[in-house]
Amino acid sequence: MISPQDIKQHLITIIFSDEPTVRDLFSLVVAFAIIWFIVFSAVKTIVRPLIHNKKWLLDAMSKEYERHAKKQLEELNIDMTKDEYIAFSMRDWPRLQSISSQHLIGSLFCIPSILGIGDPSLASSLAACGILSEIGWELQDVIEMILVRMFHKEGKKIFPDVVFIIFLVHHTLASCLGIPVILYYRHHKTIHWICFDLQFAAGLALSFGEITKVLDITNPRHLRLFKALNFIALVTMVWTRIIHWTYLTTTLFITWYNDKAWAFLFFGILISILFTGFSYVVCVKPFYKKFVKFLHVSAEYEALPPDASADRRRSSVIQLDLARAELLEAELLADFQTVFQKRKVARRQSVPILRGGRGRRGSLFALQLQQSKSFGYEVTKSKDL
Repeated sequence: MISPQDIKQHLITIIFSDEPTVRDLFSLVVAFAIIWFIVFSAVKTIVRPLIHNKKWLLDAMSKEYERHAKKQLEELNIDMTKDEYIAFSMRDWPRLQSISSQHLIGSLFCIPSILGIGDPSLASSLAACGILSEIGWELQDVIEMILVRMFHKEGKKIFPDVVFIIFLVHHTLASCLGIPVILYYRHHKTIHWICFDLQFAAGLALSFGEITKVLDITNPRHLRLFKALNFIALVTMVWTRIIHWTYLTTTLFITWYNDKAWAFLFFGILISILFTGFSYVVCVKPFYKKFVKFLHVSAEYEALPPDASADRRRSSVIQLDLARAELLEAELLADFQTVFQKRKVARRQSVPILRGGRGRRGSLFALQLQQSKSFGYEVTKSKDL
């Protein structure tokens, strides 16, 4: 019988092997999937009681509902009261923090390689773990979606076909590209840089997004922090998704051309074009425009004279909050809304608030798209709300 110690030693051997097989790498992916499932479950169990009905979180969720969530729910034909939305968001908050942490941890695996720290072979092995960690998390995410669709009575409402296909394609791309590049180019520092850029940028954006939600931008100190964090997020986005991404992929294309690796070159160019276009149109351009608009509105607010009338000050605060809502609004959901709004809705959907029974879910795919690229769906209406 294989002992846990034998399994541990086998996985360590694979991690530091310069010539792993596809089977070896898949076993590491499964290991990371199990690890992240355990970590996410533990974080939710530990953190939820600690943040339950905390005033700072209640206030943030309440404002988020009023700013844009209510409108988005209506556009997606989902009935959900403010209390129900707050209860859902509060239960989902620990999972969102887990996702940002998972991305940041994945990026940390790449640091020894990109900074040239330590033995190059060891650094490459750690960077490969960063890629496999992401694939592992995405594997457990896909399995979770499949199980819900198969065994939950409203599984296909929780994960509609179009949503499931989009996320399946997204997750499959990482697997299809990640494992081949580890097999053939595990020591190529450019691969490690791409892994670092994409995971670090995602983790940073998620973390900053959660911080900016709770800031009171009528407070001068909070307003400065809000602008600083969003500026950093914008610069990170432009650098990792456009400038550095273009340089890194061009370097890879040259390598693959010289190696006559035509399959890598063809699919690499195709995916690079799609990713660059998507990043600019859906992420960078809208975020830049909304950030510039917020700077203009905030400048007008800060320029109010001390003797400004109450009506003028109130109007300026409203405009500032609207600009903030536009900046924080998830661009991904806006893209998904155009898909869902084309579907004929026979009747207005109602989101059930479920009591008791662990693992029961409500039809909340839209909110999950708004808050992250992954799903969570345990919803209970708090008696304290």
